[in-house]
Amino acid sequence: MTNRIQTVVITGASSGIGRVSALHLAERGYTVIGTSRELGRLEGLFDDAEGRGLRVFGVELDVNSARSVDSVMPELISQFGEIHALVNNAGFGVWGPVESLTMTELKSQFEANFFGAVRMIWATLPEMVSRRSGRIVNISSVLGRIGTPFNGAYVSSKYALEGLSESLRAELRPFGVQVSLVEPGWFETDFQKNQIRAARADDPALAYARHIRSYSESHERFEWFAGDPVRVARVIEHALSARRPSFRYPVGADARAGILGARLLPERLFHALLDRVTTGG
Repeated sequence: MTNRIQTVVITGASSGIGRVSALHLAERGYTVIGTSRELGRLEGLFDDAEGRGLRVFGVELDVNSARSVDSVMPELISQFGEIHALVNNAGFGVWGPVESLTMTELKSQFEANFFGAVRMIWATLPEMVSRRSGRIVNISSVLGRIGTPFNGAYVSSKYALEGLSESLRAELRPFGVQVSLVEPGWFETDFQKNQIRAARADDPALAYARHIRSYSESHERFEWFAGDPVRVARVIEHALSARRPSFRYPVGADARAGILGARLLPERLFHALLDRVTTGG
């Protein structure tokens, strides 16, 4: 970390990776502003911070609402002087076969995972470019590099975020603004609990019931593999503090193995292995 205290905005700080990262960065001396669409959802974060003798700021901000972002972010910039870094973490997953998804469900997925991040970038970027410094860390996923069955909505939103980040990296580098992607695998968070199942995911008129059962059984066998999310928080800290941060940070053995396998193995072999792991096919 530089000698100057850095002010970091973390979206989706009420639980999971966002909450753990907010506490970790506060311990490391950052001024942390955690956001949530409802201020009351941040009470747990405030309690944890107080128990550790830390101070974390919180604000109600709905990344799905342009009005919310456009009203809150200028106030934060005015209050704190400068926003040195943005961690786009807010999001969730819509689960179900692509055939079962409605356009409304797909749009809600992109609204939170992609357009919400874009709104936050738009709100913080002018000051960073003007100052010729800043960090943007977009929390993606190993599923932003690898598509798995029944996660098409989530996967496509993260692929979109990765593509946007690639262009941003090139555009902003001349202005001293660094962009990084953090790509976690499976970690112990509330992601599964908060996942939205598509309304027609279990529709008997669709042909996926047996494959969904196989997927669920495989999923349960790998639950023991979930890692401590503080590992992701440490990677986020590195992306914020490194003099020359990497563009991509896969986190977790499963994420690294999956991405490496997709890169090195013949496509047919990789997909056969992926099918066996996910649905037993």
